[in-house]
Amino acid sequence: MGIPGEVNAPSLSAQAVWRRCLEVIQRNLGSNPAPIRTFLGAVQPISLQEGVLTLRVPSQFFYEYIEEHFSVLIVRTLRRLLGPKARLEYQVMTAAEATPMRLPSQELPPPTVFPGIRTVQTFPTNLNPKYSFENFIEGDCNRIARSAGMTVAQRPGQTAFNPLFIYGEVGQGKTHLAHAIGNYARLLHPDKVILYLTSERFTQEYTEAVRNKKISGFLQRLQSVDLLIVDDIQFLVGKPSTQDMFFHVFNDLHQKGRQIVITADAYPSELRGMEERIISRFSWGLAAPLHPPDYETRLAILRFKLRQEGIEIPEEILSYIAEHVQSHVRDLEGVVIQLLAETSIRRRELSLSLAQDIVSRFKPLRTRAITLEAILKAVSNYFKIHIDELTGKSRRKEVAYARHIAVFLARKHTRSALKALGEYFGGRDHSTILHSCQWVSEMLPVNQELSRHVQDLERILLRTA
Repeated sequence: MGIPGEVNAPSLSAQAVWRRCLEVIQRNLGSNPAPIRTFLGAVQPISLQEGVLTLRVPSQFFYEYIEEHFSVLIVRTLRRLLGPKARLEYQVMTAAEATPMRLPSQELPPPTVFPGIRTVQTFPTNLNPKYSFENFIEGDCNRIARSAGMTVAQRPGQTAFNPLFIYGEVGQGKTHLAHAIGNYARLLHPDKVILYLTSERFTQEYTEAVRNKKISGFLQRLQSVDLLIVDDIQFLVGKPSTQDMFFHVFNDLHQKGRQIVITADAYPSELRGMEERIISRFSWGLAAPLHPPDYETRLAILRFKLRQEGIEIPEEILSYIAEHVQSHVRDLEGVVIQLLAETSIRRRELSLSLAQDIVSRFKPLRTRAITLEAILKAVSNYFKIHIDELTGKSRRKEVAYARHIAVFLARKHTRSALKALGEYFGGRDHSTILHSCQWVSEMLPVNQELSRHVQDLERILLRTA
């Protein structure tokens, strides 16, 4: 399709030539502009000399993606514009480069970094300084998310990645990457106001603001933020009042061009129970996955962590662990910790057979579905109420309270329909189940004790799943 019939135009600027290339790519992609916005929006044409167009790209991943998907169209356009010998070159931005890039259409100068400057931030960032891009090992499993995260940190609010939505199972590094983005942005932009919150912390602070009639102060603090990071957004499911507040905060920050970073355990459309208007806004930016690490990445993670601790383990043992522990980064750490404990505390000889023994009895952290049985057992143990009472006809206040919570958790964490839940909870009809869910959802923002009980039980369920 559509390569325009241009004549040789050596007087064109790099920016003008790049705009022509984008026009051609746009025509060929038709109704799918997302790749242009995501991958080409961060490209900067920096020079055009003797028929060579040089593009500056944020990372090696961007270079590889553009080279694979767009280079043929770009080079054909260059040769139509500049002659048969025209070619394309890249300049890959390294992690150590602190000056943010600009989109070709922007005229704003990049922020200047002044060593030692004090930030104007008047409240804690809540960032953990131990998490950085340097100790977040890159691999095929996380390259998109890591690269996008670094771009966001370099140019918060100025890329197509707003919001940046990072998703993956437990233990894949979502929290690490979220903190790394905040820490790197703080290093590059000491004048920016940055805030990291878990969704539980967001809910808690919002609830306290409502209870203490200080909602204006709560909003004022959030609306002053240049980079807002909300971790584990899935825990807002079932909290309609908190979701409503988050929705308005999101809109306000996005309209101001502030950067928003979200993490979750699932793709936006799979966040069952999250309001559709919030899910639609997550699709405005980039949803970047974190997958379980492949063998090479697992091996690199093991080497890095052991090097940090100053510990040497034979390569044969490292290779065995990397090959047989295939789920989460935390699982790798867990096996190594057990291995070191056996050798240092129990004085067992460090050997391949010891590693094989530990791996064979190690319980992976891979997330399993939370079952109705697990929810009933957890609620029963937590409140010291027999399961038969929870599923029975008892109307005692403490039993009804625990049953409401159990139903709410079952609706939130399983895929069971209302009718199926009603049958499971003693043959109740779907309207009774719905009433329990609505009661808990409505009371969570205003009842601190209920909120604590629900959060405690969710932590128990996630820990034992």
